[in-house]
Amino acid sequence: MNKRLLCIDAGSEYCPCYLAETGDCITCSILRGQDFCDCNWRGSCIYSEFVWNDYVKKNSRKFYSSKILKKESLGNEVYLLKIETTKTLARQLKQPGAYIFIRGEGLPQFFDVPMSIMQANEKEGYVYIVYKVLGTKTKRLNESDNILIRGPYWNGIYGLNNIKTLKNNNCLLIARGVAQAPTLLLINKIVKNNNITLILDKGKLEDNFILNYLSHKNIEIIFIDTMKYKEQEYIKEIMIDKKIDFVFSAGSDIFHKKIIELIDEIDPSINISATNNSEICCGEGVCGACSAHLENEGSVKGCKTQIDIRELIKRRVNID
Repeated sequence: MNKRLLCIDAGSEYCPCYLAETGDCITCSILRGQDFCDCNWRGSCIYSEFVWNDYVKKNSRKFYSSKILKKESLGNEVYLLKIETTKTLARQLKQPGAYIFIRGEGLPQFFDVPMSIMQANEKEGYVYIVYKVLGTKTKRLNESDNILIRGPYWNGIYGLNNIKTLKNNNCLLIARGVAQAPTLLLINKIVKNNNITLILDKGKLEDNFILNYLSHKNIEIIFIDTMKYKEQEYIKEIMIDKKIDFVFSAGSDIFHKKIIELIDEIDPSINISATNNSEICCGEGVCGACSAHLENEGSVKGCKTQIDIRELIKRRVNID
């Protein structure tokens, strides 16, 4: 079994966490009860940090009471919220894959719902999120004027290493529906040093809301229905003509499956990152709701662990 998994929180101010106390640390083999170090971690030693902290976890993420500064209906039960935050939290949420837990003020903690960050402004202290009303949590959220925030969290995208190394690359970003929201942080991150082609599919939305934030960015934007065979053939043409070497998939697991299949028909060596669609409940690797069972790694905590999206989709959607 491969124990060299990458925890998104390793080396952060929240590491070591609860998993160190229970012997389940994702990165540190010593904290998992082994007799030797096999962590492959290049930062400060997690085991040493645990010892120096008197064998207990570091402080957990805090709750913040925040105001909803703006609420805008985007149609079809989809809403955009501008939320007041501390400047420090906004700065921590500027990187691709960032998300927070939010719930209406006065509601119990099991109303927490994870939300991807679309945009963060650390100078003025606010973030934007977009969500669709689907069930009890989001219905109650829609009734609130003041909310509680817990964060920051960073594992909203799988394949972050592929993003961190991007420079002078030809990038194809494909976003469908509400998954356009986390795509904006990625664009802001890579637009200065890479060539970007963005494919937008509004899905069941009334419009491509992300366009309002792209007017001054030097990227090519294409509008297609990615679920149609003819348009999927067009995506392959784009990959070939533009010599694409990185693809970002923002959508459902079925959507990821289709994008992976298209890539493999062109060049399986193309790097890919994708939105994390795990059923995240606690965000701390404790509850197990996000667990994925991979062939070589066994049970993996999807809220904290960077997972190869190809392996994950192969298990979830059965790619041959």
